[in-house]
Amino acid sequence: MKKGEANRKRIVDAANQLFYHKGYNQTAFSEVADASGIPKGNFYYYFRSKEELLEAVIDDRLAGIKQMLAEWQRDIPTPRARLHRYAQIPLNELDDVLRYGCPMGSLNVELGKNQLHLQSQATEMFSLFRGWLEQQFDELGLGEKKVEYALHLLSVAQGAALIGNVYRDRTFIAAEVARMDKWIATL
Repeated sequence: MKKGEANRKRIVDAANQLFYHKGYNQTAFSEVADASGIPKGNFYYYFRSKEELLEAVIDDRLAGIKQMLAEWQRDIPTPRARLHRYAQIPLNELDDVLRYGCPMGSLNVELGKNQLHLQSQATEMFSLFRGWLEQQFDELGLGEKKVEYALHLLSVAQGAALIGNVYRDRTFIAAEVARMDKWIATL
C-alpha cells in the first residue's frame, strides 16, 4: 500500500472509530486528525469535508460487510447455518454494543434526525444485510416469506443491540440471540 493510501486508510479507520464512539455530529475534524496521526494541514488533502469523510467511512463499512458475507457464503455450508451465524452478530463485539450500541443502527438513527441525505447512504448497510438475508431465506425454500423474515431478523438483532445498550444488559442480548437461533432452527 502506498503512503497516500495508507494515510487515507488511517484517517478512515480513526473516523470510523470516533463516529461510532462519539457520534458523527459530535466528532470534530481536528479529533479525527489527532486520532489518525495525520497533521491537520495534510488531512484536507485526503478529505475536504466531514461529509466526504463520512462517505468514505460508510464505503469502508460496506466493503467490510460485503467481504464478511462473501466469506460466510463460501465457508458456511447451509443457509440455516449462515442465518445462525448472522444471529451471533450482537455478541461479536458485546462490550462495544453494550457501551455504544450497534455501529450501523446508531449512525442511521443519528443521521436520520436532521441529515436525511447522509442517512440514505448509511441505510445501504442495512440494505446489504437485508438482501443477503432474503437470499438465505430463499435458499431455505421460504421465498414467499423472505422479505418478511429478513426484516424480522434484522429488527430483532437491532432491538437486542438497542435494548442491551440502553440497559447495559449482556444477559438480555445473549437471551435474544438464543431466541433468534431457536426461531431459525424451526424454519
